[in-house]
Amino acid sequence: MRRPHALVLTFFSLIFSSCEKDPPLKEPGSNEAINEWTMAQMRHYYYWNDQITQTNDYQQSPDLFFKSILFPDDHYSRILQTFNSDTYGNTLTNTFGFDMVQLQTTGKTIQLITQVVPFSEGDLMGLKRGDSISHINNEPFDHSNLKSLLSKSLLLPAVHLTRNDGKIFHLPASYISQPVLYTAKLISSSPTVGYMFLSQFDFSGAYSLLEAVQNFKSQQIQELIVDLRYNPGGQVAFTSFCALLLADIKENDIFAKYQGNKNIKNREDSFAAALQGQPDGYSFSAKDVLKQGLHLKRIYILTGPNTASASEMLINGLKPYIDIIQVGDKTYGKDMASTTLSTPEEIHGTERAWHLIPMIYKIYNKMGQGGYSNGITPSIKIDEFAFLPLPPIGDTRDPLIREVLRTISDKNTRVKGTVNTTEKTNILSPKYRGSTYQVIPIEVSTADKTGK
Repeated sequence: MRRPHALVLTFFSLIFSSCEKDPPLKEPGSNEAINEWTMAQMRHYYYWNDQITQTNDYQQSPDLFFKSILFPDDHYSRILQTFNSDTYGNTLTNTFGFDMVQLQTTGKTIQLITQVVPFSEGDLMGLKRGDSISHINNEPFDHSNLKSLLSKSLLLPAVHLTRNDGKIFHLPASYISQPVLYTAKLISSSPTVGYMFLSQFDFSGAYSLLEAVQNFKSQQIQELIVDLRYNPGGQVAFTSFCALLLADIKENDIFAKYQGNKNIKNREDSFAAALQGQPDGYSFSAKDVLKQGLHLKRIYILTGPNTASASEMLINGLKPYIDIIQVGDKTYGKDMASTTLSTPEEIHGTERAWHLIPMIYKIYNKMGQGGYSNGITPSIKIDEFAFLPLPPIGDTRDPLIREVLRTISDKNTRVKGTVNTTEKTNILSPKYRGSTYQVIPIEVSTADKTGK
């Protein structure tokens, strides 16, 4: 997965002056200088600034110090160091071009490929969604070793996957640029139903998405399915771009409200304002995007446990304006936004800069709806892993797609609760574990709001 183009802001350290009691300046680049700067930033910007863990150990390495002061329930704030790969996260998808889950049943454990990045080495070798994997690097999987085996694999220059039929896939490690739009196609002609799979929210997919929307317009689609099952988020500006292209909204409608601590003013962004955060090289205006859009009053969105961050923001942000029919499983539960605070040169000296990515805002929609830290529950609940084998992305045999088509056919788009499960085939009733999954943070600017 491509990492989003972050809107990185540099905030200079707070300098405290109090006559003769001022402590001497710490050596630039020292752990103590960096950690004191870190504490000052966190006390000002951090959403849970009143619950920072107290410590006097400013001699720790900055990454350990940062983690030691976090609010215990905060699983998202991060710290990175320039050119220090040990502080960055890698995933199977952005390193080897695939992802997988483990399903556990009574007396049986299986590993299934859930994603294969188009045109990646695995895709070219014939690795497919739904393939069962028995070994990685000649080590067999069991019910307890999935995480450790995959974590070790991310440190290697290549992995060897053994499929249950004995075929071995040799996949070299590389930085894999995942296409934003896997596929966009018509999956029903009566009524006309379009389908698209978005792997992430990134402007590298802007023109592909524009082309897909124009094709849908020419086909006069009546309904649209947006598949976000494996979308970990991305750029807020691109999320707004998608909303403007797909939904019947106005450019100045409120997309999101942000609530921070007492030091940071609450803010709200319209769809047009959010779009202005697009990265260098792009200059879309909300008005022009709307002119090219579908203006749908109802969208079916497929979700699962890996639907996170900006994906959840899209669902929640559109709810006040159009009918969102969410189908699948509960989402990840990332209802917060972060910013990036980078050490100035007088703090890091000749050492490489450190970058704090603390959570600073809770996110709500126009109606003040939010608080989905436990995930957003679908209106039609289906566990895709209870229907095996897994079909290809966008296949009408997919249980989630099939249920949407049935709902449309029955003209029963307001269904609430759990779908009838008596028609399941090959039921495993599994508990599943994902692999090495990394949520892409929602990043916002605070400088123009706080004056800092």
